Amino acid sequence: MSSFENLRIVDNFYQTSLFFPMPTVVISTLWEDGWTNLGPYSLIQPYYVAGKDYYAMLLCCRNSSNTAQNILRNGKCAINFIKDDKKSFAEAVKLSWPGDKPSDKMPKCNFKLEKSMVEEENPSDIRPMVMTDAIQVIECSWVRELDGADKDLPGELNGYEGPYHDFNGITSKYGAHFILKIDHILMKEKYYNSIINGVTSSNFAPLPTNWGY
Repeated sequence: MSSFENLRIVDNFYQTSLFFPMPTVVISTLWEDGWTNLGPYSLIQPYYVAGKDYYAMLLCCRNSSNTAQNILRNGKCAINFIKDDKKSFAEAVKLSWPGDKPSDKMPKCNFKLEKSMVEEENPSDIRPMVMTDAIQVIECSWVRELDGADKDLPGELNGYEGPYHDFNGITSKYGAHFILKIDHILMKEKYYNSIINGVTSSNFAPLPTNWGY
């Protein structure tokens, strides 16, 4: 006889049917008027890790969110990993309300921003700003040609009608998945040195874990 109970699988199973550790990040994207928008996320993970000519992350989000609409529009984002402290969490929570325009919420945001390294190297490649307060940042470009997602457009805020893609772009009426090519991994010097010279308990990056509760 099994020592386990069979738990029913329901919507949002990663938090309703499991104890599942997730990262806490703030994703910066570029609004159509030039504002950098920040939105907190946890459904982000490595996707292509070896054996291809590029590396990639996978983001799962609401397709009506500012983040999704901005990626559909210009295909650029940065994944900012915040510190594991109360101040950073408080700022992330302030950014989490859906529907707020960047022009409304960003002036109230206390996260400091700086210019993208990709844009610094190539000024014609306009990018969202990255968080100065972050421990590490992954600058990304959406691989929109995969799964025929290059035909997906922004503008639908009340749900997209099918047919839907399997793994990239608009994947359900209210959902989206984005395969994000890694352009740069940026890291603060202390933690850069720990990876180069050896990670120990004293120099390990203090990154928060989110359990969805």
